[in-house]
Amino acid sequence: MKKLSYLLLFSFLLISCTSSQKMLERGQYDQAIDRATEKLMKKPNNSKELGVLKEAFELANMFDKERIEFLELEGREESWVEIYELYEQLNWRQNKVRRLPSQIRNEFTFYNYDNQIVESKMAAAEVSYNRGLDFLERGDKMSARQAYYEFDTAAEIYPGFEDVDQKLAESHQLGMNHALYFIENNSGMVLPDFFDVEMKKTTLKDLNTHWLNFDTYENENTEYDYFLILNITEISFSPETVERKVYSESKEIQDGMRYEYDDDGNVKKDSTGTDIRVPNMVTVTAEITESEQSKTAFVAGSLDFYDLKTDQLLRTETASVEAVFEHRYGEAKGNSDALSEETAEIIGGRAVSFPSNEQMLMDATELLKNRSKTVISRNRRLLEN
Repeated sequence: MKKLSYLLLFSFLLISCTSSQKMLERGQYDQAIDRATEKLMKKPNNSKELGVLKEAFELANMFDKERIEFLELEGREESWVEIYELYEQLNWRQNKVRRLPSQIRNEFTFYNYDNQIVESKMAAAEVSYNRGLDFLERGDKMSARQAYYEFDTAAEIYPGFEDVDQKLAESHQLGMNHALYFIENNSGMVLPDFFDVEMKKTTLKDLNTHWLNFDTYENENTEYDYFLILNITEISFSPETVERKVYSESKEIQDGMRYEYDDDGNVKKDSTGTDIRVPNMVTVTAEITESEQSKTAFVAGSLDFYDLKTDQLLRTETASVEAVFEHRYGEAKGNSDALSEETAEIIGGRAVSFPSNEQMLMDATELLKNRSKTVISRNRRLLEN
């Protein structure tokens, strides 16, 4: 990564240091114009940069005009978009030079391209619009999407062109795929009412894309392309269990101060003659009896993706989840200073009531919602086709 960063930095510096003359020699005429105008704005009397600007300006315009002449001679309707862009480029180029001081502007001849721009703009928008109509008439989703992009091009070139906004909305609607997400209970267990209600709260709208829409409630006016079925195959609950274990913890702690003695048994003294005292470290121990309550709810199932156009199962992914209830509490005998932070948190606690199966299923439902959303998000590309 460091090598890549250095390489990118080097490339940026290399481009930044490239002179307008070098750009001109490479045929990078518009880049040369940018660099030369930048220099001339600071130093209008720079004759070298003025020479580069004049040559790059003349060559760039010449090539663009020759290209326009060729495209007009060729007479292909689809060329109008490029012709329009070339006229815009010619206009942009001379407007860039117009911003320079008058002593530089006087060295150039400027042309009014307004008529050519308006004419080619209208023709380009009309070509894209008509191509959009052709695609739209085919009636299939992929053609509707092609139509949308053609109408979008027309709207970008010429905002408000005919009824292009209406055609954009129409082609977008025809090109959209719709997927309905729902639950099937094949577990053999009757599910409480809240299960379906909560599962339908899965927020899939933020997974929508430009060509894909998700529903969790069926819309009678929508023709669906895909069914996403959460198939529940098993629901089970573990027994309520309490496990106990006894263990000890030890820790070395300071218990006051003590004198420090030399090898002869005499109290050591510092340079001022004061007795030296050091922390008195002792090992303390505590015996812990820990209890852990636990219970789980397991929901097994799969998320099945069906293509309604072909009536085929496209993909199946597991959607099993397990909700876990755990509660630890304990008591300690001995020195409480020996306890670790984790153990100290459970000391003095008491047993709590186990959650009901319904509450455990509610917790599992939340996990299942998140799991379903993750699987659907991962398979969005499959559903956009």
